[in-house]
Amino acid sequence: MNIGMFSDTYAPQINGVATSIRLYKKKLTERGHRVFVVAPSAPENEKDVLVVRSIPFPSERQHRISIASTRKILDFAKKEGIQVVHSHSPFFMGFKALKVQEELKLPHVHTYHTLLPEYRHYIPKPFTPSKKMVEHFSAWFCNLVNIVIAPTEDIKAELESYGVKRPIRVLPTGIEVEKFESAEAGDLKKKLGLEGKKVILYAGRIAREKNVDFLLKIFERLNSPDLCFVMVGDGPERKEIEEIAREKKLNLIITGYVDHEKIPEYYKLGDVFVFASKTETQGLVLLEALASGLPVVVLKWKGVKDVLKGCEGAILLEEENEMAFARTLREILTNPNLRDELSRKGKEFVKKEWAVDRFVEKLEEIYMEAIEEGPLEISASLMIKEFVKFEKLKTFFSKLEERIWR
Repeated sequence: MNIGMFSDTYAPQINGVATSIRLYKKKLTERGHRVFVVAPSAPENEKDVLVVRSIPFPSERQHRISIASTRKILDFAKKEGIQVVHSHSPFFMGFKALKVQEELKLPHVHTYHTLLPEYRHYIPKPFTPSKKMVEHFSAWFCNLVNIVIAPTEDIKAELESYGVKRPIRVLPTGIEVEKFESAEAGDLKKKLGLEGKKVILYAGRIAREKNVDFLLKIFERLNSPDLCFVMVGDGPERKEIEEIAREKKLNLIITGYVDHEKIPEYYKLGDVFVFASKTETQGLVLLEALASGLPVVVLKWKGVKDVLKGCEGAILLEEENEMAFARTLREILTNPNLRDELSRKGKEFVKKEWAVDRFVEKLEEIYMEAIEEGPLEISASLMIKEFVKFEKLKTFFSKLEERIWR
């Protein structure tokens, strides 16, 4: 079948959504399907991608707001014979996906990748909506499509609590286990000055919603000359985190942006992986770290606890307690036998439960279910106009409306 994936983020950006799309595109293509990505960015020379016009998001320049021509997207979808729409965000490209659904009478599947109420701080004042409004928006969008995909049972329950009435299917994103198993750090340790040191590793956005300030407090408790905290990634909180580390003389390295293909090498730098985000719908980096042989210490929260259920290579902490988190890390770092046991069990868990090929067939079944039901009849522009009667969003969307629909 011909699948159109619509997203506000895609490679070369590094995040869970971009990774999920790229991985499923690869695996579905291997199974004989054609997958077309419509997004504001894409790797050079990648086939079957329509890169649309966009402008930087005001508070985060690396993120883009689509100002693409709806007509151009519709023409592309017709030309390529897209049979099912799959949206990966409910915002600008999500609106385009709704328009394609309406105009071309196509079934529409939506993956709810992000716990949107926890990301409201990225919408500048005075437009910042309330938590309840964002929950309502999430339900509103999901109720316009054939099927909603939730990465975990926890997220499915969350969506149902928002008021989503359409069918919700639980489908996580797996990983390419071999890619992380076989990677080697090469001379990376020498290049970063990590030889002879133990490394606590984090990978992901350096951002408020990832709870990185909590991780820094934990490292402060463990700080020593032979221990380094390496954060692989970049984000809006980077400067603040680096300033705190300088003031407290912490042995911290933030790598900045790392090309997606090189990420597996960076996991091999670590002795243990840490993660404290409370906003994850899944947390692919946890699975990547486990596949790389790293024990994982993480807060037991929402989507994360579903993903790591039954994993004996990860230690899930119930409370956001600096002392308990630091004590757990110290025990792993000073006990080679424990570290090796956790590493072995983590690799076994990921290989058995999270190889991506297990999930591709289920995604095909979801597409077929949507195609069999047929397109839902909607008037996308009318529904969006109705939704933005909410006071705080009305001005914001009215300013963007012409760009969204032209």
